[in-house]
Amino acid sequence: MSKDDATTGIIDSDVHPWINGDIEGLMPYLSRGWQKRFEGKRSTLPDHPLRPPLAGATSIRRDARPPSGGAGGSDPVFMQQDHLDPNNIDYAIMSSIQAGKLVALPNTGEAVVLARAFNDYFRDQWLTVDPRYRLAMCVAPHDPQAAAEEIRRIGGEEGIVAVFLPLLNILMGNRHYYPIYEAAEELGLPILIHPTGTEGGFQSSLSFAGGYPTTYIERHTVFPEIAMGSIASMLFEGVFVRFPKLKILAAEFGYSWVPHMLWRVNQNWREFRREVPWLEKEPSEYILDQVRFTSQPAEEPEKEEYLLQILEMVHAERTIVFSTDYPHWDTDSPKHTFRRIPADMKRRIFYDNAAELFGLGEMAVA
Repeated sequence: MSKDDATTGIIDSDVHPWINGDIEGLMPYLSRGWQKRFEGKRSTLPDHPLRPPLAGATSIRRDARPPSGGAGGSDPVFMQQDHLDPNNIDYAIMSSIQAGKLVALPNTGEAVVLARAFNDYFRDQWLTVDPRYRLAMCVAPHDPQAAAEEIRRIGGEEGIVAVFLPLLNILMGNRHYYPIYEAAEELGLPILIHPTGTEGGFQSSLSFAGGYPTTYIERHTVFPEIAMGSIASMLFEGVFVRFPKLKILAAEFGYSWVPHMLWRVNQNWREFRREVPWLEKEPSEYILDQVRFTSQPAEEPEKEEYLLQILEMVHAERTIVFSTDYPHWDTDSPKHTFRRIPADMKRRIFYDNAAELFGLGEMAVA
């Protein structure tokens, strides 16, 4: 380990815990009436038919499975031993992609009660195990008022550091989401968006431009368009003006497309600014101030210098936070990510940017 590595803390901003049994595992956190509602075939959340072919049905690495059994990511103690300790992770920000699948449910009541149950499960079963675990609580976007109530119910508790907002097929600038943004801003919690595994497969979940992908590789390749559409919508609909303290984390959408978007929104604003008079500064400045992006999936340009150029163009010292995507099949190890970037930038990406975003404080220097 180099001197720089030894003095760079690590906040993993995208870790995915799993609940064995799916809704069946949530039964102790549901009322008796809801338990009966979800019995039998109703005990499994909908899943997209296009899954990663290398890792089986769950997209979770086989070597991340705990010795006690169950899926990878389902045991908080084993995750300590397999991920946090060997990689010197200071904090692991958990978002449940399993919970995110509730956007595929057409029934609002089911989605709301399941979001609450997921949150209570992870508060009880994970946050009590290790202070390094922090939770991006999940809300059901079907009912924005109920989602705002859920944020205010537990959003102020220690260990809750973000709001995971699975997206319906409604652009993020739409007033539909305003109650959620208001509650998140009130409590100082960033909004985390992330692919849920339902995109393009269900009527209520996000669709892709031009139609439905027919292979996983196609679907995975075009994920950035979801983040681009969401951010552009928030920007030009005035969300960042209305909620100036709100922060957004676009997780697992990549970042090499961001420079292009920064240039394009500025160019279009110069030409069509009369259409959005509420924007008082260049659009790129709103994005740089209020939107962050995870490092995973790590971009791999053909020449090393291209990566440094991309990081400079995206203002990585402000906008990129490190993430692994553990325990999924395409996990990025902190030991092999951004190995040759300047030390100051590395510290910002691996620790400081996330610490500021999630309110975790400065890294202690030995």
